[in-house]
Parts: sequence; structure tokens; C-alpha cells
Amino acid sequence: MRILCIGANHKTAPVALRERLAFDDGDARAALETLRDRYGEGQFVIVSTCNRSEIYLARPVHQHPREDEARALFGEFRRLGRDEYDAALYVHADAEAARHLFTVAAGLDSLVLGEEQIAAQLKAAYALARSAGATGAALNDLFQLAFNVAKHARTQTAIAAGKVSVASVAVELAGEVLGELAGRCVLSVGAGKMNELMLSALARAGAGPILVANRSPGRAAELAEACGGQAVPFEDLPHAVARADVAVCSTGSSHPVLTLEAVRTGLTRRRRRHMLIIDIAVPRDVQGEVGSLEGVSLYNIDDLSAVVERNITLRSAEIDACREIIDRHVDEYLQSLHVREVAPTVEALYLRMRQVGDEELAAIRHKLTGSPDADEKVLRGAFHRALRRILHVPISRLRESAGSEAARQQAAALRKLFNLRPEEKPAPPRSPDDETPRE
Repeated sequence: MRILCIGANHKTAPVALRERLAFDDGDARAALETLRDRYGEGQFVIVSTCNRSEIYLARPVHQHPREDEARALFGEFRRLGRDEYDAALYVHADAEAARHLFTVAAGLDSLVLGEEQIAAQLKAAYALARSAGATGAALNDLFQLAFNVAKHARTQTAIAAGKVSVASVAVELAGEVLGELAGRCVLSVGAGKMNELMLSALARAGAGPILVANRSPGRAAELAEACGGQAVPFEDLPHAVARADVAVCSTGSSHPVLTLEAVRTGLTRRRRRHMLIIDIAVPRDVQGEVGSLEGVSLYNIDDLSAVVERNITLRSAEIDACREIIDRHVDEYLQSLHVREVAPTVEALYLRMRQVGDEELAAIRHKLTGSPDADEKVLRGAFHRALRRILHVPISRLRESAGSEAARQQAAALRKLFNLRPEEKPAPPRSPDDETPRE
């Protein structure tokens, strides 16, 4: 089988092009069904995420689709001119196709090193291809191994250790400072993109209720609705601080909006409950003296960035270990692919040997008398007739080509396959039935 991967990702195509190359589930299913029907012996999986669109295919050698046909599929399915996307495509074949998929599964080809979400996305893409009847043994094995690579990379290395985004670090920090996040009230001071990311991450971790305060009441209400929270008046920050266990601050203000006095006032109503304040604004939204208040933990953007950088450094150090895992699985996959290629020949050989043996046994069955000595002679004769029949064609072909390079290669192959040594002489025959087979 020939394995190909054709695609574009965040390294080769800008987001505007990736959007046009992307497949949603309906598009992918329709494309897979078309490929299944068009290329009967082909196998296909389409992987499409925000960072990549890739088609994986397996097909018999010298069959279709060839590389150029596969490149054209993006234009066909996404209704693009070839000149609009072709330069952004990469093509990996056989071992490199497997290596690329395993690298993607391990998170080494992601925008964020060690990203774990890609493994789930690969599983969803593979499940869709299977449900469309577009996969087969070669791609089934390839993707199952990719899932093993993802698991081994996570469990045997530190490639996924630590959070590597400000939003995820904020959640990790909240868990470390406050313990259980379920039922912890969160206040967002500001309603920008970073506020939204941090609120979403905290909500996924179980935090709530969520309060949103912003100078624009409309924007506060919009973000609160998106997060399932409640907008509060910006002027009423001390009251909101009194309710909040976590405050995330990111506004465009040129001076602090969460002052020492506002926080101190809020704390008097909190009955000694600890409060975490995360300020990622530049200039800072929280007055520096707030961090000296008893019962308050204050972290700014530099604190979180230091954690992110430390985690990225930790992950980067694990790349070589991940690549060793990937190399091992690439070798394993290629070996299984090669074994599958020779399997029909091996099976045919077994069937031929069994057929000859069964025919010889059937021919002498009536000659068996029950006498050990007599039956041994009959069985020995049948056995050696079977050997002569099995070896007749290959020996004839070898003699016909004697003296040629083909004969020398065939003889070498026979010596290797049957573990023969030219200098070894056969044992003398025990009876006329044991003589060397002749044509």
C-alpha cells in the first residue's frame, strides 16, 4: 500500500486560506463518501481543525489517486482554484506520512506545543471516516497507532506538563490558591477577549456564579450572557468584590480601576474568605498596594507570563523524548504494512502446500494396513512425493535461468528463505524414495 498525507497547516497557510480549506463534519462526510465511491480500493480520513486541513489516504501501489490528483481534491471539495492554495500544500509519503500524523497526535505540530485537544480531534476525524465507510486496514492501523503515540507522549514524557496560556494558567493558579473551584464566585473587571477566555476557562473548571463589570454596560451584559453570568454596575465594584472569590482584571484603562480602598471595603464584608485577584492589564488595573492586604493574593501579567514561559521551556525539553517514541511507532507501522503486503503470498503458499499434502494422503489412504513398518514405508513415500511436487516448479525455473544474474539472485533468496548453506551436503538417502527430486 502507498500512504499519502496532503494538507496545509498554520505553518504553510494564513488563517484566511485555512478558513477556505476547512471542512465541517457535513463537508467531510460528503467528501469521504465521494472518495469511497470513486476509488474503490482507496482508504481516506479527512482531518480539519482551526490549524490544519489534511487528507490521509492509502491505496495500492500504482493505483489512484496519485499525488497530483490528491492535491486537486482540495480545489474540488472546497471550490477553489488550484493557484489559490497549491503553494500552501505539503505532501508526505509512506514513512513520512506516518511520522507526520504521529507528530501531530503528540502535539509537536500544534501552535501550542504539547496541545492535548488535537488527539480528540483526530479521534473524531477517524470516527467520521469509519462511519462513512471510507477507511480500511492500513489507515485503521495507522490511526490506532497515532492514538497510542498521543497516549505515550502524555504519559511517558512531560510534553503536556504545565499550562501554556494565560487563561489556562489563571485557572491552574485559582485551583492552587483556593482549592476546589466549584461554587467559587468569579468577577471579571473588563469585558475584552482575555476576560472572555479566562471566564470560559474558569467556568469549564466549575467556577460560578460569574459577575461582569465593565464601563460599557452593553458589553458587560453581552459577555455575562455568553458565560451564563450576570452584569453588575461598574460603579458598584466594592459590592462585587465582597461576593467574588476570584477577580480577573483586563481593561484598557490608563490608571487602576480596582483601588486599595475599593478592595478593602469589599473585604470587610467577606468574613475572612480568601480572595485571588489576577491582573493581566498593562497598565495595571489593580493598585499595587492591594497585594499587601491580608486575605488577598494578587498576581499580575508578569507573574503569569513567567509560569507560561517556564512551562514552555519544560515542554520543549521533552521534544527529543517524544520523537524517540514517534520513531519507534513509525518502524512498528511500516513493519506491519510490509507484513500485510506479503500476507496474500504467504497464505497462497500455505494453501498450496496443504493441497499437495492432502492429495498425497488421499492417494495412499487405502494402502495403510495398520502394520507400523509397512505403513511407515507408505507414508514416507507419500511425504517425499509431496516434496518433489512442491519443489518441482521452483527447481525447474532455477535450472532454466542457470548462469544468469536472475538465477544467482533467486538462489541467494532460496538460501536466505530456507536458511541453507552452500557448503552443507545433504544426508545420504535412506531409501530410493529419499533421492534428490528430479524433473
